[in-house]
Amino acid sequence: MKGDGRCLKLFLALLILFLQNVKGGEVGHNHSHSHSLKDAKVTVRCIARERQALLAFKRGLVDEFNQLSTWGSEAQKQDCCRWEGVYCSNQTGHVIQLDLGYSFPGKIFQPDIFGYSFQGKMISPKLIELQHLQYLDLTLIDFNGIQIPDFIGSLTNLRYLNLSFCQMVGQIPSSFRNLTQLQHLDLAYNWRLQAENLNWLPALSSLTYLDLSLINFNGSQIPDFIGSLTNLRNLSLSYCNLVGQIPSSFGNLTHLTDLDLSRNFNGSQIPNFIGSLTNLRNLRLSSCHFIGPIPSSFGNLMQLQNLHLSYNQLQPENLNCLPALSSLTDLDLSGNFNGSQIPDFIGSLTNLRNLRLSSCNLVGQIPSSFGNLTQLQHLDLSYNQLQLENLNWLPALSSLTDLDLSRNNLSLPPPPTPILSTTLYKTNSSTSLAYVYLSDNHLTSSIFLWLSNYSLATLELSNNNLSGFIPDFLGNMSSLEYLGLSDNQIEGANPNSFARLCNL
Repeated sequence: MKGDGRCLKLFLALLILFLQNVKGGEVGHNHSHSHSLKDAKVTVRCIARERQALLAFKRGLVDEFNQLSTWGSEAQKQDCCRWEGVYCSNQTGHVIQLDLGYSFPGKIFQPDIFGYSFQGKMISPKLIELQHLQYLDLTLIDFNGIQIPDFIGSLTNLRYLNLSFCQMVGQIPSSFRNLTQLQHLDLAYNWRLQAENLNWLPALSSLTYLDLSLINFNGSQIPDFIGSLTNLRNLSLSYCNLVGQIPSSFGNLTHLTDLDLSRNFNGSQIPNFIGSLTNLRNLRLSSCHFIGPIPSSFGNLMQLQNLHLSYNQLQPENLNCLPALSSLTDLDLSGNFNGSQIPDFIGSLTNLRNLRLSSCNLVGQIPSSFGNLTQLQHLDLSYNQLQLENLNWLPALSSLTDLDLSRNNLSLPPPPTPILSTTLYKTNSSTSLAYVYLSDNHLTSSIFLWLSNYSLATLELSNNNLSGFIPDFLGNMSSLEYLGLSDNQIEGANPNSFARLCNL
């Protein structure tokens, strides 16, 4: 159990870092703009009752790292408009923004404690004095199991509300129906928060961003009325323990650019109307237990950049809709298409940066058309039954950094003479390839001839048919950090050149 806890902490830490990179441009807030507010000449001082409300809020926090050192009642700290994380209107002096979330300038990232820099004992009801507040971000403040206060629904000027990763519990207050100007609502990753009554949600008709990921829906279906929020651009209901099907009303969400419903449902088909959401850039339906084919209507999603359909039970029919998705940069179809071959037309998706087809029980050869994927950076074909007659598609992939072909039926024939004059063993010295995983195959020592011109950080060749001595050239890979050669027939001592591998 301790190991599981450490894995969860690591997952959350990595997720937080990911969110730091992807959430900067969302509706309702621009960090560079808000900091310019701080730096601009402030012509009014903050209002006394709002200053007192903020100080009361501060008393509800444990500020272990003294990040709110600018907040205080001392004479030199009277102007709350100059406090960290607080922004005022230059016209009225009212506090319009309170930003203490993960993007808070002084935030100290602490992975060992889920990244929490503040501990929250309470959210002071004095916060209701901030009636002009438009933006409230308390992301990653650990409120340790308190409920969302009902009075948040009285801050009716809010456009942006982010309470994600706050350890909130209980029901979402029905008073949220009063937040009719809200455009951005993020309550994600409060896994003890309940969503049994969302009848307040249709009142928030201005919403463009809604994230309720990892909130507990207790095995219920998606409320049909979410489809009435027709201004939505971003919708995430991942890891919500939802069952049933995607409501047909979702076909009304024609402004959606991002849709994530991963880790839900229990065995229906992907509805055809998803293909009518033609503004989609990012679609994530992984681990939803979907069965049957990919709808042919997906060919209409010509602006799609990221498509994640991994770990369903999809069949290879209708894959001919994929070539129309020429904008795709990230395609993950892992865990589907049991026993089929890799379609040759995947090589026509020339904008791909990431391609994952692992755990599909794929058979046959890797198509030579993969040589057209010149922008590909990450390729994962692991856990299949692929064979390998040649590598003539690989030298063209000059952008490739990660290659995972582990757990297949790969083997290479003995090298001809002269060895490196053939396309089979030709390498590309300009390649970016750094991480190669080839374990659990049938490779012989001839694979080393292919690897000799690469400078790798990771090379995993465990559980193959390697024999003889370790080649001396591996010691020239000064960047090598990990080398896996276990479960082979290697003999002899390590080459003297290994003394140069300072990073190994």
